[in-house]
Amino acid sequence: MNRRGKGMIRRLRRALVLGAIMVVILPATASAHAGFVSSTPQPGAILGSAPGQVSVTFSEPLNARLSRVAVRTPDGSSVAGNVVGDDGMVVDLTSGQPGVYEVDWTTVSLVDGHTLSGSFRFGVGVSPGAGAVSGTTDAPTGWDLLIAVGRLVEDTSLLLVIGLLLLGRLARRDPPITWVRTPTLLVFALAFAGGVAVTLGEALRAAPSLGVGAVVAYLTTGLPGCSRLARVVLEGVGILAAWRWTRAQAPLAVAATIALAAAGHAAAIQPRAWGVTVEAVHVLSAGLWAGGILALALLRPPDRWLGEGGRTLLDRFTPVGLASFAFTVGTGAIRGVQEVGGWARLFGSLYGLVLVVKILLVLTMVQASVLAWRRIAIFPKGEALATALVIGAAALLSAFPLPPARQVEAAVGHTLAPTSAAPIPASGALTLGAHAGPVLVGLTLSPGAPGSNEMTIYVQSLDGPAATAAIPVKATVNGEPITLTRCADTCRKGRAKLRGGDRVTVDVGTPAGGRAVFRIPNLPAPSGELLLKKMQTTMGALTTYRLDETLTSGLGTTVDSTYAFAAPNSFESQVREPGSSGRTVWIGDTRYLREDNGSWQVEKGTPFLPVPTYIWDSFKPYRDVRIVGSAVVDGMPSTEIAFAGGDQELPVWFDLWVDAKGFVHRAQMRAPGHFMDHRYYDFDAPITIAPPTGPGATG
Repeated sequence: MNRRGKGMIRRLRRALVLGAIMVVILPATASAHAGFVSSTPQPGAILGSAPGQVSVTFSEPLNARLSRVAVRTPDGSSVAGNVVGDDGMVVDLTSGQPGVYEVDWTTVSLVDGHTLSGSFRFGVGVSPGAGAVSGTTDAPTGWDLLIAVGRLVEDTSLLLVIGLLLLGRLARRDPPITWVRTPTLLVFALAFAGGVAVTLGEALRAAPSLGVGAVVAYLTTGLPGCSRLARVVLEGVGILAAWRWTRAQAPLAVAATIALAAAGHAAAIQPRAWGVTVEAVHVLSAGLWAGGILALALLRPPDRWLGEGGRTLLDRFTPVGLASFAFTVGTGAIRGVQEVGGWARLFGSLYGLVLVVKILLVLTMVQASVLAWRRIAIFPKGEALATALVIGAAALLSAFPLPPARQVEAAVGHTLAPTSAAPIPASGALTLGAHAGPVLVGLTLSPGAPGSNEMTIYVQSLDGPAATAAIPVKATVNGEPITLTRCADTCRKGRAKLRGGDRVTVDVGTPAGGRAVFRIPNLPAPSGELLLKKMQTTMGALTTYRLDETLTSGLGTTVDSTYAFAAPNSFESQVREPGSSGRTVWIGDTRYLREDNGSWQVEKGTPFLPVPTYIWDSFKPYRDVRIVGSAVVDGMPSTEIAFAGGDQELPVWFDLWVDAKGFVHRAQMRAPGHFMDHRYYDFDAPITIAPPTGPGATG
């Protein structure tokens, strides 16, 4: 081997060593895609009552025009939600039906434009069944794979354009090589066609339905959309440049490559400029090296590659190829670490295995290039085939909606995110719940300085944390204003001298307005723990009972329902809301549903509802159980007990009116967006629940 050939091999070895070092030492600096972080209720949860709102938090800012969420309720209807804040979506529910609720969501990231989807289930009074915690869909769908085919065409064409422009420039050196042809017009046209297919495919993948409006929304929102649109425009102008303005071809190809980098996974790297720069350098250097190899495969030297003309072109290409190969390997190593995150996920994930295949194909190209550089054997078409396979592997990697490193970051994102603690009641105080319009209001009284009480007012809006933090809250005691200080997004504190019979009023300054009024019992309020335990024993032994339910979100709409329950697992309900009604009969694992006066729909194999079950069952441990009054309810002298349940994610307040035997005659539940009143009666009365008759009832 001559001295020049040995120098080439040494430079090649240095490039490979540099790439290996970067893989080992460089940290992953990726930010997550808009993947699932947390929800309230949590996936797989079993609740005693339907929540007033389902909220889902994601790991990245969302495209509010295209991201969407919906909840399918037990009666088969679907309730759509909306984006709140930067990274959350909520669905307001007015259904109190027991059964399984399924949440389906699709996010379109404002950071890199990628679309993710997922689903989960929770149960009200029943188990949501196996697979309730399905999370984010992280494997490519068939639609993603079709987009990857378009990306293969576009990426190959862009790299080939860069390679053809390089060879054209090398051929013009003295002495010029006249047989080199660079058909960039056709290749720009292929890049444009592939770009249009990819961009439209991604836009339609993100869109809730087919339509021009959704495509326009996708391509005009943020850097991801604009970079996709700009890339296609640049490729289209490249066609004209190849025809009439040849000097503009190279700048257009470089600009399209940068736009390609800004529209991919690299745009999610923080800082974004770093991620996009690394990806752009990676693709541009790959264009000079791999694109150059593709361009060489299109040429046919008159005296073959080992002749004078072929050797001259190869001698001119080799230094550029070696340098660009080094940049390709180095930047590729950085990108690999950012997306995979470590050796374990490199070999333990499908994404990592595709990346390993890509690396092996690159090594195959290196071996062929070494033989060509040493002039032992030249296989331009074989190298081109390996190059096409490498580009195909890269296109397949782009089809994965969530690379492994992003999956891990999405999983831990919620624990790393700063939170503003919600001061839910702790043991040892008196706590009462109410609502002011659509805003949940809790009042907790704790002993303060002699002769005074510390008041903690809890507020929660359905419009998200930012809206809750901005709510103006005022409080008075018997008409006298109380000075309040903010202690958290959901918390206001004050002090007052309180006695039994005092009236505490809380006004919130939301657009819908609202006032919550609390009548203070005699202080200190005695413990209601013994009565609560007696109630649980009595109500837990019932075999049949009925209840009437009134449910509102505080925004004016009220849903009225009647229920009849029979042990061990049967109930029927009639639900009435403005404009519609529905009936459900549930016996064991068979459920019969009917909307208005339509036909019955039969579902078999559904999780059964155990009877008896009550709205307070799923919110243990109970806190601050206190006796706060007495009343005659349905002719029965009853004692009123108040307590809190739930947690910071889903705080709940209860009021129960319990007679001397432990029967609950009236119950109130106050939870976010879910203000429910129950009336219980017909305890152990003869109740028979049978399959309905009529059209569709036989299944």
